[in-house]
Amino acid sequence: MRGQQGSGEAAGRRGGAVRSLLGVERRLAEGGAEGPSGKQTAGAGGGEEEERKAVVRVVAADMPPALQRLAFRCARDELAAMPHYPRRLEPKRLALALKKEFDTAYGPAWHCIVGTSFGSYVTHARGGFLYFSVDKVYILLFRTAVEPSPH
Repeated sequence: MRGQQGSGEAAGRRGGAVRSLLGVERRLAEGGAEGPSGKQTAGAGGGEEEERKAVVRVVAADMPPALQRLAFRCARDELAAMPHYPRRLEPKRLALALKKEFDTAYGPAWHCIVGTSFGSYVTHARGGFLYFSVDKVYILLFRTAVEPSPH
């Protein structure tokens, strides 16, 4: 077990190499600008629009890269499915989706905290901690050890 501290206000500046390796950094079209809808336009008078990729930043991690990629994908997909995002975040919905995904795929005792500003100090199982952000939403995903009931 290991303790980790996370803060939704302190954006991590580490993880640039991870972002580029995982292909999750924002890709701006040459001369492009971001419009009010959150989509990027190809330039003045271009008319073509392409979806903007969510910016994912790893703040702290003790998790294999494959599990990290699953967490990033799940978070991006769930945020994209929210009808009022980014105007209105549904943190419980996102936390539940990540918890269910990881409980199903990797066994029980996964916990998830989602928000734009929070503090935490948790104890987690080795290889089961990820603190990252998707745009301005911070996500803390961790696993605790499960001990069998003494029945």
